[in-house]
Amino acid sequence: MTRYGIRAFWLRFVHSFGNGQLGEKLRRRLWQSRFASAVRGMRASRLPVERAKVLFVTSSWACACNPKYVARELARRRPDVDIVWLLSDAACRGCGGRPDTGRAVRRWTWAAYRELATAHVLVENAHELAARGNPSKRRGQFVMNTWHGSLGIKRLDSGAGASDRSRAAAAAMDALLSNSDFDDDVFSSCHLAAAPRLRTGHPRNDVFFLSGDEKAEIRRRVFAALGVEEDARLALFAPTFRENAFSAGSCAYDFAAWRASLERRFCGKWAIAMRLHPLDARARAEGLVSFPQGVLDATDFADIQELLVAADAGITDYSSWIYDYLLGGRPGFIFAPDKAQYDGERGFYYPLEATPFPVAETNAGLCANIEAFDAERFSRESAAFLSDKGCMEDGKSSGRAVDVIEKWLDGGAA
Repeated sequence: MTRYGIRAFWLRFVHSFGNGQLGEKLRRRLWQSRFASAVRGMRASRLPVERAKVLFVTSSWACACNPKYVARELARRRPDVDIVWLLSDAACRGCGGRPDTGRAVRRWTWAAYRELATAHVLVENAHELAARGNPSKRRGQFVMNTWHGSLGIKRLDSGAGASDRSRAAAAAMDALLSNSDFDDDVFSSCHLAAAPRLRTGHPRNDVFFLSGDEKAEIRRRVFAALGVEEDARLALFAPTFRENAFSAGSCAYDFAAWRASLERRFCGKWAIAMRLHPLDARARAEGLVSFPQGVLDATDFADIQELLVAADAGITDYSSWIYDYLLGGRPGFIFAPDKAQYDGERGFYYPLEATPFPVAETNAGLCANIEAFDAERFSRESAAFLSDKGCMEDGKSSGRAVDVIEKWLDGGAA
């Protein structure tokens, strides 16, 4: 066997390496190597683009966010389409290799590269398609980016968003989905400016417009997964990603006081679930983050939108999910103990105080905001906020996104 043949054999062996964390890390390193990329590129160049194949990938490498809801609508309309998900080993194990739509392929494998190179339409919510080691966009492929935030306060035109990879991703996009005038303005002023925008709404927000029975079923499923008693109420705390492995303010959360205030203001028995950002989940796995007794860990629940439907109240610092949560009409609060520091490092598009959410920088302040919550005022200010941002959500966003995909699949212009 030639030296080239030995190396190619070794690469095939490693890319089929087991499901453990070590195997996944090894596959990633080889995925990003120049030699492996060259070998995969030569093989992929001989493979045709398959016209009835649509590939989905998210930044969390799970069936979640906007792509999940696009895939569901596509599967409902077009059973003839081959739907493929690129998933982490953990996500593959979680669904038994069988997501609720289509089929799953493990990331950083030969099979994953083949699917990336031959899919007719590629749908993602971040910049994974432009990651090192992936195939370049081929002639005949259509890339839809759904993005992963709505009306978010964190700036994208700072150094946090403008990398060579993100600019390359924007250049390859054929459609970037928007849900508002605000989104359009943000996208046009950051590294995503080159991407053609489509005002479809964000498909993941369709969940807020489901029937009462459908929402009740989601709530039942979430409560069962988290171990929440049926007669209890649930508060979700989900902070944003931190560059410092979630250390900022992580010891400042007085969950017992929060729970007591929720029970005084809204009555009943309350449970609090905490969900780490997917990029912070590694800190938990490495033992850098622990959950206080009595606080439920919702980090491994893949679809945060279902958590939002199930939650009776929401608390965050700067994460954009809280603006999706407005569509559900339930109480939301901002707890920002490091507001000045975070604003100085990342920057905000508008003041936190310009949102409908009561803002606190201390536990005592958050508890006071919970106990003084004015439902009527919150409802008025929420409607005004969404109107001011030009938000168009109406429960039909997934359908509009799939309309675009179908046109491309059927050979028409998107």
